[in-house]
Amino acid sequence: MEAREHVPFMCPAGHRLSAGRVIVGWSPCVCPPCDGRGRGLRGHRTYLCLDCKDEHVTTKCYLPHHVPTKDAEYRWP
Repeated sequence: MEAREHVPFMCPAGHRLSAGRVIVGWSPCVCPPCDGRGRGLRGHRTYLCLDCKDEHVTTKCYLPHHVPTKDAEYRWP
């Protein structure tokens, strides 16, 4: 049986991430939470809130949460 992925239902700003109001994507990454997931899953499922985008704010959720390594040149994937 395949493990089901947790899907957020609200963005950090409190908007509902419902059909037609969210863009679901993928961001490759090798941060510690992603590195242990297996070769084909090294990355984050991303959720871009379109209500925030309409307000000219970028709110994107990453699952699993992004945790940069200490020597990372940048913070986000």
